[in-house]
This record gives sequence, structure tokens and C-alpha cells, in this order.
Amino acid sequence: MTSPKPAPSAKPQPAIDAAAEPIVSRHTAAATRAPLEALTRMMVKPETGNDGTLEGLVREMLRPMLREWIDANLPNMVEDMVSREIAKIMNQQP
Repeated sequence: MTSPKPAPSAKPQPAIDAAAEPIVSRHTAAATRAPLEALTRMMVKPETGNDGTLEGLVREMLRPMLREWIDANLPNMVEDMVSREIAKIMNQQP
């Protein structure tokens, strides 16, 4: 009777530190950098007075909405506040 041959032992693979190994190779990162930068320049065009940051972009996008809201609501708010102040003054005088 022959005994079964032991399975060939596989060499243990060295453990890869996931934090040290980048997910994208240097070659791939270099190949994709230029097209992504070109796309960014097309989508986020720095305007005069804009610093090109996300905050600046959001500020510029919100400006027309804020202007519309102020135009629609500020006159009534001021009128209401002035009316209340006048009423306070009128009620305080003997």
C-alpha cells in the first residue's frame, strides 16, 4: 500500500501593507493626470475675482439665487420692521 504524497507546499506570499501600496500605478496616474486636468480647466474656469476654489465656485453659483431672494423679500421685511418700530414708538409716548 502506498501512502499519499504530501501536497507540494506553496510558498507563503509576503503580506502587502495596503496603506503603503497605492491603488493606481505611477504609469496609470501619469497617463490620466493631463486629461483630468484638462477636464477640470474646462469645467471650472477661473473668472476675474474668483480664486478658483470650490468655495469660490459655490459662492458664484449662489450669488444669483441670493440676489433673487433678496429682491423678492427684502422690501417687505424692511417695511414690516419699520412698521413694528413705529408702533413701539407710538405705544411708548404718553
